[in-house]
Amino acid sequence: MALVRSLGADEVVNYKEQAFEQVLHDVDLVLGTTRGDDLERAVGILKPGGRIVSLVGPLDTAFAKARRMNAFFALVFGLMSRRITRLARKKSVSYSFLFVRADGAQLGDIARLLESGQIKPVIDSVFAFEQAREGLEYLGRGRAKGKVVVKIK
Repeated sequence: MALVRSLGADEVVNYKEQAFEQVLHDVDLVLGTTRGDDLERAVGILKPGGRIVSLVGPLDTAFAKARRMNAFFALVFGLMSRRITRLARKKSVSYSFLFVRADGAQLGDIARLLESGQIKPVIDSVFAFEQAREGLEYLGRGRAKGKVVVKIK
């Protein structure tokens, strides 16, 4: 928890000991990295006008439209996101799905933020290329507290 505080967090929740929805309130934005109940409970901590953006789904109609998919996909994605969209609307917040993809402009923006120090990557460990397998095994154990880097010479 000290690591998260050192990165500038105002409030830190240990999800193993506390339910985040009992600690956090009137939040502007939730960046969702899990599905199901966690995402639905996250709607409850937003203040009116807040936003919940999911990186893992469900997909929504806006996603289909932005990718110029046909009406069938828009319908299917709308059905997939129906529950979370309704919950969000009842709370006067918005829900959207963000599809993360490699984008030169976005990567350039991220590089500038890194160079300026506005965002600071947390590196847990560095493995030589020859130790890539060990690095993956370490990552798979779920104990990394930051990025695991494989260094290629």
